[in-house]
Amino acid sequence: MENYTFDILSASIQQSLFESIELHGHASLVACGGRSPLSLYKNLSYADLDWERVSIYLGDDRVVSSDHEDSNENIIREYLLINNASSAKFHSLLHPQISIESIKLPFDVVLLGLGNDGHFASLFPALLNHSSAFDVNAAPDFIVSDQTLGSPSHNRISMNLSMLLNTKNCILLVPNEDKRKIVDQAYTDKKLPLHYLLTQKKTIVLFSDLNL
Repeated sequence: MENYTFDILSASIQQSLFESIELHGHASLVACGGRSPLSLYKNLSYADLDWERVSIYLGDDRVVSSDHEDSNENIIREYLLINNASSAKFHSLLHPQISIESIKLPFDVVLLGLGNDGHFASLFPALLNHSSAFDVNAAPDFIVSDQTLGSPSHNRISMNLSMLLNTKNCILLVPNEDKRKIVDQAYTDKKLPLHYLLTQKKTIVLFSDLNL
């Protein structure tokens, strides 16, 4: 595991996207919701990149309208798809709903937030028994909850763990000491969804202790 400060994280993401554009003609970023990455998104929006060649996805969202105050899509449009990044190609999970077939894998960068109950993306403890949510060998898929989850409480849509790990760079945002304690606990606590991210061997997970 590696720890990133805010400035290093921003520069690292920019470099990953730049290198992919240079090598492959396109790049991809999977963003997360929540308050922790908002300053990061604003910083990235000024990056000197060929943003028209960058595809931006969300790892998860609440099943609400795109202009709803609880919508992750709304957050991304307000904080990331601005300035230089306004020309990036945003692929909504819900409006209209994206298809698995339309996604080019692997992603270049996946950013993951962390909840107090150990969830990441919208993979909550209530989904631990779901057949493909936490199976690293499952086919890439979207998990749509049939119940309201989290706070604020909404039905959710989320990439499964297998899809989130299909990336060149997987970065877990750890914004404070309380979240760091959850990380430490998750290595041995199988009741925390984060356990299945941290103990898998498919993809290296990098830490970002932002201290925002």
